[in-house]
Amino acid sequence: MSTTAHGGARPVGFGVVLRHREFAAVLAAKVLSDWGDHVARVAIAALMLQVSGSVTLSAATFAISWLPSIFGQALLGPYADRLPRRQLMIVCDALRAALVLMLFAAVVSELPLALVLGLLFLIELVGSPFFAANTALLTDVFDNPRHFMTANALLRVVGQFNQVVGLAVGGLLIALVGVDGSLLLDAVTFAVSGVLLFAFVRSRPAAAEGGVPGLADLWLDVKMGASHLRDDVPLRSLMLLAWGMTIVFVAPEAVALAYAQVHGESSRVGGLLLAAPPAGAVIGVLTLNRWDSESQVRRILPMAACSGLPLLLVAFDPVWYVAAVLFVLSGSCTAFMIPLLGTFTVLAPDALKGRLNGLAGAGFSLVTVLGYLATGIVADLTSPSFAITLGGALGCLVLAWLYPGWPRREIRRATETAFHRGD
Repeated sequence: MSTTAHGGARPVGFGVVLRHREFAAVLAAKVLSDWGDHVARVAIAALMLQVSGSVTLSAATFAISWLPSIFGQALLGPYADRLPRRQLMIVCDALRAALVLMLFAAVVSELPLALVLGLLFLIELVGSPFFAANTALLTDVFDNPRHFMTANALLRVVGQFNQVVGLAVGGLLIALVGVDGSLLLDAVTFAVSGVLLFAFVRSRPAAAEGGVPGLADLWLDVKMGASHLRDDVPLRSLMLLAWGMTIVFVAPEAVALAYAQVHGESSRVGGLLLAAPPAGAVIGVLTLNRWDSESQVRRILPMAACSGLPLLLVAFDPVWYVAAVLFVLSGSCTAFMIPLLGTFTVLAPDALKGRLNGLAGAGFSLVTVLGYLATGIVADLTSPSFAITLGGALGCLVLAWLYPGWPRREIRRATETAFHRGD
């Protein structure tokens, strides 16, 4: 094992994990699945606006796309434990491709909009076990947890980049080939994703016994996962920190456009403000990857503590470019989520990784939706600058609540054991 001058393990570069054939296929499949999801959302939102003329119905498309991630991840996450993860992802891709083709047929036949939204809901629901299995599969692909941490970081950064690019590509496709043509291309992305997984990822047995679960089995699995999270102090603390700090990166994005408008700026400036937090997060992740895994874990709490501080300065209602710098600084510190999520997966028992990631992801999605709504309401009642400042202040309060009981020793011992086991 290579070590640094200080005696710690050398950081694992992105190039090391990208040379792994299985991971390259998983990454490509994830990119294609993300693009497919974004294209479907934009296409149906555009269709709703075109047919009904209602902005509310158009916005409902995005709301519906969030609902399955809230309860679908929690309820369907156990599939990623009870079934072989590679096969489960392939089946999910095949089902989503078929559902998108049904969506295409519904659009071409001008079937009721309620049916179209129902199909979109099913597409998003089938995606829930795919993403639970995707994260858990990485721990199968990489025996060394240090390599997993780097691969997980790269997967998260690419996913964040895809969120921006996927929406832009969706809008461009609709302009070029229309809603129906975009849906056909969407089906192709899911099909290619499945082929990549079939061709390049090795089949492995399921992590837990039981086979295909029934509804009663799923409910018992969810309860088992919730019970484990309640009793496992390191995992519970990591999850609560992730949920509690969500408001810090939600607040700037929720009212960025309104902040620009209040300052008399164009939507272009609003777009720059929207891009500032994720741009900062990318900078933060690239910095994190220069540290060894143990250092990343040790710095989770300090980075989280720093993430809300720049937002407190928005209380002075600065000009947009100063606000953008503050958003970037805050976003760079929110990169603590990458080692946090990686550590959560490393420490989770293999037979429970799917359901634990599903439960944590469901709570995260719920808090995100509530955070967007609450920030918007506060901005309407007061001002965008106050809403952003309040988000930063709430993040600081969360840290003040968690800090006294933060299980530093338990997390350090657990992660050191896991990392050294892979050396």
